[in-house]
Amino acid sequence: MESGYRRGVLIVVTAIILSGGLCAAWIRTGGPPAPAGQDLGPGATPLGSFSLGERSGRAVTDATLADRVWIGSFIFTRCKLSCPRITSVMKSLQERLAGTDVQLVSISVDPEHDTPEVLRDYADRFGADPFRWWFLTGPRDAILAMIHDKFHLTAMTNPAPAADGSDEAVIHSDRLALVDRGKVLGLFESQDAQALDNLVARARRLASPRWVRALPAVNATLNGLCTILLLAGWLAIRRPGSPAVVAVAEGDALAQPTAPSRLASLLGDPATRGHLLAMGMAVLTSAVFLGCYLLYHYLAGSMRFPGGGGLRWLYLTILTSHTLLATFFVVPLVVLTLLRALRGDFARHVRVARVAFPIWMYVSITGVVIYLMLYQLPLATAAP
Repeated sequence: MESGYRRGVLIVVTAIILSGGLCAAWIRTGGPPAPAGQDLGPGATPLGSFSLGERSGRAVTDATLADRVWIGSFIFTRCKLSCPRITSVMKSLQERLAGTDVQLVSISVDPEHDTPEVLRDYADRFGADPFRWWFLTGPRDAILAMIHDKFHLTAMTNPAPAADGSDEAVIHSDRLALVDRGKVLGLFESQDAQALDNLVARARRLASPRWVRALPAVNATLNGLCTILLLAGWLAIRRPGSPAVVAVAEGDALAQPTAPSRLASLLGDPATRGHLLAMGMAVLTSAVFLGCYLLYHYLAGSMRFPGGGGLRWLYLTILTSHTLLATFFVVPLVVLTLLRALRGDFARHVRVARVAFPIWMYVSITGVVIYLMLYQLPLATAAP
C-alpha cells in the first residue's frame, strides 16, 4: 500500500478511535437526559376507531385524523390545577407549530360537564384556533377506554376529592401524546422543556411534505452512488499498463504539467477519461447530497437515535467520525485534489488523492450506514 493510502487509512482509524472514546465518555456522564416515555418505539399503539364531538358541533372520527399528525392533551374545564397549565402549553405549541399541518387536539376527561358549548367558551379563553386546535368530548366510557387502552395513560374519577378543592375531581395524566396517522408514537412530559422541544421537532418532521420525508432515503442513495463512483474511478486509474499508471511509476513525467504532448496522451487514454468522468460525477453527487442534506435539516430538523446501550454508542461513534472527517478532511482534500488536477500538477494531485480516497470512501459508506441505523433499524425492531 502506497504511503498516501496509508496516511488516509490512519486518519480514518484515528477519527474512529477518537470518536469512540469521546462518545463513550459522553454516554458515561449520562448525556442529555431522555424525558420519560418520550418514544414508544416498538410499543407504538394503533388508536383504532373512535367518534367524538368537536366544540363546533362537527363529528371527529378516526377517519378525520387518519392522514394527519396530531398532538393530544387530556383536560377538563372544571380543573383548576394542572389543566390550565396543560392548555397553556398547548397554546404555546399552537404558536411554535404555526405554518405546519400539525393538528392540536384536547380531549375532555369530564364529558358529562364539558359539552361542546362549555368547551367552546374554554377554547376561546385560550385563543384556540378553531381550525388548528380542536376540543373533543363524547361518551365518558369510550373516552376513558381510549385513554387507558390506546394511550396507556391514567384517567379516572377521584374517589375522594378534597372538599376545599385542593385536588382534582378527575385524576388524569398531564403528558402530551404524539399521533401519526392513527398510531400513538410517543408520550411527552408537558413540564419538561426539552421534551417539548423534541415533541415540536418530531411533529414538524412527521408533518413535512412527502418529498421532504423522502430526502433521507435520497441522501443515502447519493452516498451509495458516490461510493460506487469513487471505486470505479479508482479502479480505472489503477488499470495496469495505462499511461496514467506508467506516468505515476515514472514520477518525473507527471511533474511536467507544461508538456502538452504528455498531457494529451494521458487524456487520450480511455482509462484516464473514465477516471475523470467517475471522479467528476462523484464530486457532483457529493455536492447534490450536501444540498439535499442541508435542505432536509432546515425543513425537518434533526432526529434522535432511538436505540440505547452499545448500539447507541456504535451509532454515535460512526456519526461523530463521519461528521469530523467529512467536515475537516474530505471537503478541503477534494478541493485541493481538483485544483492540482486543473492546474496540471499531476504529481501533487496523485499524492493528495491517495490520502483523500480512503477518507472519502469511509464518509460515503458511513453515510449509508447512518441512514440505515437511524431510519430503518427502528422499523425492523418494531416489525413483528
